[in-house]
Amino acid sequence: MKEKVSELLRNLVSSMQYDFWGLNISQQHNSIKLTLYIDKEDGIKIDDCEKVSKQTTLLLDTKKIFDSDYILEVSSPGLDRILMTKDHFKKYKNEKIKIKLKWLVNNRKNFKGIIKEVQKDHILIDVNKELFEIKYDSIDSARLNT
Repeated sequence: MKEKVSELLRNLVSSMQYDFWGLNISQQHNSIKLTLYIDKEDGIKIDDCEKVSKQTTLLLDTKKIFDSDYILEVSSPGLDRILMTKDHFKKYKNEKIKIKLKWLVNNRKNFKGIIKEVQKDHILIDVNKELFEIKYDSIDSARLNT
């Protein structure tokens, strides 16, 4: 489901001259919550979010993607960029990040360090000269640590 919706929205966002940064889909009460992240070279303003929100709502409603109510939020990745894909991690290699994990790794869920390597199924993060292997599927959230 997420892949199908992501591809649909990636095409829409690109046609509007924005970069599709990513999509989060979660449950919020009795509704589905979609958080769509968009970007462009000179930054995102509230008008950009409104334009994309209107077109996204029109597309989702026309195609009847969801059986139930949904909440749509359109946002920029922010100054402390949310990292969602392997390409995001590659782009910010050697940068400081903070990661929250879904489960414990070495008795920890939170890490702050520098991205040292980006591999097919994991990243290596340097936390005070100690390397940790973090698998993508264990990451709950990751952001630049500005």
